[in-house]
Amino acid sequence: MAERSRRRQGQRTVSIRDVAEAAGVSVATVSRALSADSASFQIRPETRQHVLETSAALGYRPNDLARALLQQRTSVIGVIVPDIANPFYTGVVRGIEDVASEAGYRMVLCNTDREPDRLDKYLETLVSSRVDGVLIAGGAADTPLDVDVFTRYHTKVVVVGRHDVACPSVQLDNVAAGAAITAHLAGLGHRRIALIAGPGDSRTMRDRLEGYRSALRAHGLPQLDELIRRGELDEDSGYRAAGELSTMDVPPTGIVTLNDRMAVGALAALHDRGISVPQKVSVTGFDDVSFASYVRPKLTTVSVPTYRIGTTAAELLLSALRGEPDSDGGKRVVLPTEVVIRDSSAPPPA
Repeated sequence: MAERSRRRQGQRTVSIRDVAEAAGVSVATVSRALSADSASFQIRPETRQHVLETSAALGYRPNDLARALLQQRTSVIGVIVPDIANPFYTGVVRGIEDVASEAGYRMVLCNTDREPDRLDKYLETLVSSRVDGVLIAGGAADTPLDVDVFTRYHTKVVVVGRHDVACPSVQLDNVAAGAAITAHLAGLGHRRIALIAGPGDSRTMRDRLEGYRSALRAHGLPQLDELIRRGELDEDSGYRAAGELSTMDVPPTGIVTLNDRMAVGALAALHDRGISVPQKVSVTGFDDVSFASYVRPKLTTVSVPTYRIGTTAAELLLSALRGEPDSDGGKRVVLPTEVVIRDSSAPPPA
């Protein structure tokens, strides 16, 4: 029978109806037999085996989209990041992918370049494509998320680093971390400590800035706006900001940068100006990405568990997809950070 059906099909794509006709069963039975979750259906083992053999003989290839619509699941999750060039997000995405792959999910990665319009478009595309869940890492805190769109499409969502959405989230105590790295320099004796920060619309940057200010207050140090520079979280921003700080009438003896990429740019700027680190000025970073211990001098920084952020976020999303208790709403996981002291920080010059 299968051979006759195959000849009848010729070069035409074999459909699920063709399999049902050749096997002498209903389309619903074929769908259940071929489902990855077939064990949950009431179907006799011998019937399932017969359907599998028939579909193999016909060369049937399931239509993933059609099957997803039938089962109301796609086994696909969407991941949105603001800057894939940032090694921080590379670590996060790797953690997400490892957990998702182990659970049988494929991942679609979207990069917004920190543009709110691109975030909106990606969200609309992902949820209308019926991905099972969306994981949003980072982004501008002042860019609102339309939670209603997730509800309309029955899409689960988890966020990383955002505080403004009533859904599961993975966060860092960036205020405490910003205070800790600033306190490290203050504890070494630095009294004029500058800051190179990222965009002001980032909640992460605002929290780290708040930590910087709180550490200055705690050590009785002045908070001077002239010592604060903002950039775009890349090496060029750090280079420009450190160059400006180094030409001040009274330059700082310590510079806190709020990510490692800007710290590397700052180190380059100081090197090009013949200013030795840490003999003349100390420089610290934030995130402890892969290159932090390979630059010279090795970078003192805040270690952030990027891979664990990714695995934790993915586990929260899978928990929500399974409908486990307390997997929705405002569940929040806060992961620890620590200051890693290397060669780029030392007491200020006498």
